[in-house]
Amino acid sequence: MLATLALTAAPSPAHAAAQPQLQITSAVDATIDAAGTTIGFRLRNTGDAPATDVGAVYDAQPTTDDVIFVVPAGPEDCYQSRKAADCRHGELAAGQERVVQPFMLRSGPNARPGPAGVVRVSVTGQGPDGAVSATYELPVTIRATGSGLVAEVDDIGSEAQRVGGGDRRPLHTTVFNFGTRTLPGFALTITLPLGATFVERYGDCVYEDDLPGEPPTGYVYGPQRVTCQMHLILEPGSGVAFSDPVSGDAAFNVVFGKNLPGPAEQTGRFEVGELDQPLPEAQRRAEAPAGPSLADRVAELRTRAEQRAGSGQRDRITRTTPGRATTGSTAPSPAAAGAEPNVDQFSIWTKPNSQDLEVRATEVTGSVGDTVEVPYTITNHGPSDGGAAWRIVAPSGTVLLPSQWCTFRDEQGEQIAEATEVDCGTDSRWLATASGEGVVSSVVRVKITSTPGTNGKITIRGLGPSTETGPKSNSAQLVINQPGGGGGADDDDGLPITGVRTGPIAAVGAGALLLGAVLLLLGRRRRPAAPPSAE
Repeated sequence: MLATLALTAAPSPAHAAAQPQLQITSAVDATIDAAGTTIGFRLRNTGDAPATDVGAVYDAQPTTDDVIFVVPAGPEDCYQSRKAADCRHGELAAGQERVVQPFMLRSGPNARPGPAGVVRVSVTGQGPDGAVSATYELPVTIRATGSGLVAEVDDIGSEAQRVGGGDRRPLHTTVFNFGTRTLPGFALTITLPLGATFVERYGDCVYEDDLPGEPPTGYVYGPQRVTCQMHLILEPGSGVAFSDPVSGDAAFNVVFGKNLPGPAEQTGRFEVGELDQPLPEAQRRAEAPAGPSLADRVAELRTRAEQRAGSGQRDRITRTTPGRATTGSTAPSPAAAGAEPNVDQFSIWTKPNSQDLEVRATEVTGSVGDTVEVPYTITNHGPSDGGAAWRIVAPSGTVLLPSQWCTFRDEQGEQIAEATEVDCGTDSRWLATASGEGVVSSVVRVKITSTPGTNGKITIRGLGPSTETGPKSNSAQLVINQPGGGGGADDDDGLPITGVRTGPIAAVGAGALLLGAVLLLLGRRRRPAAPPSAE
């Protein structure tokens, strides 16, 4: 009889369904001040299934009364209720991480520095096997901000509405005092990019950073910086605007020159400081031109705002007592984490512009064994300012030796004694000839090792956003003739330059040529203090 062994398999446990797993942590340190900080979080799904209907509640009720909670307009789908926000974050795939910025925090007037409570975060979502959730607490600290001065300035133009030569635009600036003490006044400094200047010339301000000389009509070469001292009482929680938000009129207006590079996003700077702690820009003093008073202009704007306030119209800034200003409903815009509240940068969106670059080289004569210097001139005919780089290729039978403006290094960055081609260039700011500058004259040293070929060339290219209008003039032949072989410079370039032989006599001759070389033409003329009129 055969024995039969019956094997009974034990039932295996049901295979667990894949589930999402949510995590949320802070992306920034919530150390805040009166300027405000946008608070970001990293939202992750570390599980192995997608999470749907992901939402989060950000509750700032546990923070102190010194903490102001704001949900700004933006890409996040959030609803604010007092000091809390309910946000919808959509779906998170398995392994996905997303950075969200649902709200901003700032400290209020007379805020006490130090720990200021926590923001409690609870995030929920749905998985294949039901709901999932996670929680997090974000500590909040208020940073001591010294005087409490906060600078705010609006951009000029936009990507869709750009500015260019002849345009004039108001600069909307505001100064707030979110400190704990009354200030007797403040100093302000505005810095503009090259190609922009101020329409006004206030007698109680200092204007700096302009080029001497009188440029042609429509070109702007400074001043780019203005520093003013305002003897205006600012109580805690108050502020003063330097523009009229209703009419668009402003105490500071900016005019742009034909030399403004573009299309680009240029940057300006607005900075404020206490009168007893002058800004670095204000420490340099120049003779201020006679002109109208900025204090009177601000008083005029504020009087206009008061009149509208009396008629029931709302204004950004109103005044309650003589010489004292208080803010309306507008508060400073949120700043990036770690930003200085007394400094604000602004963008200037510029229109497309063009430049005409030209390079010319003079033919020289030399024999095998000679080292010759080939003069060349590079010119930016404008109208746009910009930068330039050029490449010099030696004719066959020659090598290039270290020369002004050029970099003689190998691929490892080590200096080399000679090269067959080399890159050269100016710094990032190369002005158009309308500035009185814009011309670079130099020489390149060339050693003749055998009969020179005809393939030497200097080619220039512009650096920056402006386009080139004269590409045919962007290159020139580098020609070295042999004695008795004819050739030489044309009528514009003058007579041929004979190559200099090496040795003691060559050293003397090369020194004389180097001493006489003009490396940079800086023709400048005196120019008036007033800016060119806007077209």
